[in-house]
Amino acid sequence: MWCVRAFLLASALGTTFSLQAQDELARELPRIPAREPAEALKSFVLHPGFRLEAVATEPMAASPVSVCYDADGRLYVVEMRGYPYVEDKPSGAVVRLEDRDGDGRFESRTKFLDALTWPTGVVPYDGGVFVTAAPEIIYAKDTDGDGVADVREVVFTGFGTSNVQGLLNGLLWGPDGWIYGVASANGGEIRNLAHPELGPVSVRGRDFRFKPDGSAFESISGGGQNGHSLDDWGHRFTCSNSNHIRQIVLPAHDLDRNPSYVPPGVILDIPSDGAAAPVFRISAPEPWRIVRTRQRAADPEMRKRLAPTELFAAGFFTSATGVTIYRGSAYPEAYRGNAFIGDVGGNLVHRKTLAVAGSTYSAERADPKAEFLASTDNWFRPVNFANTPNGTLLIVDMYRETIEHPVSIPEPIKKHLDLTSGKDRGRLYELVSEGGRRLRSPRLSHAATADLVALLADPDAWWRETAQRLLVERKDVQAAAALRELASRRPTALGRLHALWTLDALGLLESRDLELGLTDPEPRLREQAARLAEHRIKADQRLFEHVLPLAADPDSMVRFQVALTLGEAGDDRRALEALATIATRDAADSWTRAAVMTSIPGRADELLAVLADRDGFLGKAAGEPWLNDLATLVGASRDAKRIEALVQSLFDKKLSDEVRGRVVLAVGRGLKRVGGSLRAVLTDPTWRRLDPLFADAAKVADSDEPSDRRAIAIAVLALGAPDRVIDAVAPMLDARQPLDVQLAALRALAEQDGPGVADRIIGQWKSMSPSARREAAEVLFSRKEWVAQLLSAVEAKRLASSEIDPSRLKQLRTHGDARLREQAVKLFGSDADGTKARAAVIQTYRPALDRPGDRVKGRAAFLKTCGTCHKAEGQGVEVGPDLATVATRSPEDILTHVLDPNREVAPTYLNYNVATVDGRVVSGIIASESASALVLKRAEGVSEVVSRSQIEAVASTGISLMPEGLEKDLTPNDLADVIAFIRSINTAGVQKPPTGAK
Repeated sequence: MWCVRAFLLASALGTTFSLQAQDELARELPRIPAREPAEALKSFVLHPGFRLEAVATEPMAASPVSVCYDADGRLYVVEMRGYPYVEDKPSGAVVRLEDRDGDGRFESRTKFLDALTWPTGVVPYDGGVFVTAAPEIIYAKDTDGDGVADVREVVFTGFGTSNVQGLLNGLLWGPDGWIYGVASANGGEIRNLAHPELGPVSVRGRDFRFKPDGSAFESISGGGQNGHSLDDWGHRFTCSNSNHIRQIVLPAHDLDRNPSYVPPGVILDIPSDGAAAPVFRISAPEPWRIVRTRQRAADPEMRKRLAPTELFAAGFFTSATGVTIYRGSAYPEAYRGNAFIGDVGGNLVHRKTLAVAGSTYSAERADPKAEFLASTDNWFRPVNFANTPNGTLLIVDMYRETIEHPVSIPEPIKKHLDLTSGKDRGRLYELVSEGGRRLRSPRLSHAATADLVALLADPDAWWRETAQRLLVERKDVQAAAALRELASRRPTALGRLHALWTLDALGLLESRDLELGLTDPEPRLREQAARLAEHRIKADQRLFEHVLPLAADPDSMVRFQVALTLGEAGDDRRALEALATIATRDAADSWTRAAVMTSIPGRADELLAVLADRDGFLGKAAGEPWLNDLATLVGASRDAKRIEALVQSLFDKKLSDEVRGRVVLAVGRGLKRVGGSLRAVLTDPTWRRLDPLFADAAKVADSDEPSDRRAIAIAVLALGAPDRVIDAVAPMLDARQPLDVQLAALRALAEQDGPGVADRIIGQWKSMSPSARREAAEVLFSRKEWVAQLLSAVEAKRLASSEIDPSRLKQLRTHGDARLREQAVKLFGSDADGTKARAAVIQTYRPALDRPGDRVKGRAAFLKTCGTCHKAEGQGVEVGPDLATVATRSPEDILTHVLDPNREVAPTYLNYNVATVDGRVVSGIIASESASALVLKRAEGVSEVVSRSQIEAVASTGISLMPEGLEKDLTPNDLADVIAFIRSINTAGVQKPPTGAK
């Protein structure tokens, strides 16, 4: 967290430096001095109508990263002093600040909890706090009134600690009375120490929630790095480096309901200006960044060719942190519901407005060509935010000279830096509207029930949430009558909603309460009422009757939630009809389609039949993805009778061969996921009826039809007899064929058995395009016997050893089969040889840094070599990050990452090997995972779904998805051109410091 993308590493400036070179570096790397609090305030440029108030500065706070207020307004501050190193003696702490004189500033500090390693989050509970300090979540409480915790209990443990940028964080109370958190990139296998009998829970690629009494811990949908927030209506948001605001759309418990369905993902980047949106910083680049281009900058001719961003850093989000939805009333109404996001690398705070866009939100830049708040002080590091009791936002400024992963800075430069500089500094700012600062001093720990219920309608979220939390903590069942009175009296929509949420968390919610919510004039309240009804409608027919009409609700988010809720209705036919109504109205909304799919376990064929009677819906373009998904679910059911009936129906109805082929393909795809095959479930008569379909597919596959149609035909053909498939598709492994045809042929071969597959692929190797060869290697490495054939081909000189990707060589050298491992070392040498080879390649290509490069040629080279995994300027394939996010990086950075991608790898882009029960090994980055399956993604956007029932083992290779050996396709001149192209990608522009800013 809080750093530029960790996969872009420090450049290779050389392993040995002369004393003279070190002296030169020392001169060019002056330390940036800190600014004292009063001076630092002068460095800010804010959106008109706002100002900052410093409510705590060092020594009141040091390296703050997260905060929470208790019921009486005391502020618990998490201090991550030890960042970024593991310390022999942990110095992290949680301190408690108090404003005792009521002036809005904290003047009392008590060290509440100390000796913590890398603490990152805090949330209040029952007079104490939960604290995240990987690998643990700790509960701490002061029971004797001295302000120091005398209770310190490890509640959960097992969170990963491998990367300081990927620690768990973001604790917050959910409206259901559970505490939610972000597991981040390190993941982990989490053990509940109070209930060891429950077994470990994996949070890899997921977030988590737990009951505050420690009775339950669950993994939930997620995917953020550092930042977590709810809006007023219970929608969750997070962020991750360049992905600066993401909405978590599909709940894990709904996905678990239909294990046969595998969603494309659970989380959505919602910015209209892209996941890695432009930012407008006003701070100068740090000297250590500039020094990496000193040779070019010192050359007047080269200086003319440098991008402006090299002299004044600007560009895109690279270190988004602390996404927070503003939920107070102290600012003008237009700011309520805005998202505020820090970018610690750019010393700024970005703002987005949110608007409903179908089943999700869309986030729009709120401040054109400027940031809501920016500073010229490089030490300003806005890592987090909090909604305050005053109805304002608190900005948490870690205030550090440098925030960067230690391995991301070249060693020669790092010798002149102190990455712990500022660990004893930190600032907390309250963002205040010029309209005036309203101070509210809460004293709620002993508030009466009636007062807490009344606060559920308060305009400021902190008061509503704290009142609800206290009622839940107290298990205050006596509040039921007052809560129902609040819901029926309807003073505010949010008051009504909190009344329903509180009744539910207390176990007191009744159908009559929900019936009010389901007919409420506020659509967001109807949506949440439908969510609360989800687990009640099967047993409550009257409530079910109230939910059904909402399938035709005018609000798209309500319909989305109803699609999820109806999944709990059982086998009631009316639920299917309602889902069909949603499907036809929201046909183009992929998230609504996913919601519907979660709600039809074992009933995909029934919904297909209902949709088939809806005005030809399935035959239209809008119905195509629905037909594909539903047919895949029928196949994944492995129900021979249902599959047989569906395939037979294709010939009983007047459908085109193309539609028939698509359905058969989808059914076969679903069967493959669960280890079945179409041939094994169909009766002989029905199978024979497919012969003409396979014959037609063979003709289309080997024709001049558009490549997308040929690719589908090849996939259909792959379902037929293996010998026929191999003979038909192997000739299509030719560079003269379109790439998607070559890839389709490889995937078809991968589904066959026997030595003939490897023979044909190896035989066609030289005629394949470079992009196809990467997928061909995936096929050959998927089975042990094919790996043996590959090694034999290299040994027999049928295949050059240089054709094997270096990352694949690492896989061979650590292969589980000792014979294959020994043969690989004999043929290719040891790992040490590979490391030396990378260093030699970098040295060979270093002259590329002294060439200006040609942008146009670089763009062409990018599309040929890098576009299989990266996008840039709207072209390429999105597997890795968009290269716009690295446009401001130095040429050395780009060269090193291209030629040595495994110097360090961000967890998000690690390659995994998944061994299946049928003896295959599938690899790729884990794009998404659910309770039922993993989705792996590879170059060219190739995705593969592996059902958990078919997984034998999952292991990280420790290697980047980005392959080594790209120099085989790039000359030094080519690489100079690629660097020129990447650095020329359009950035946000440069905003210079205003007059008077220091």
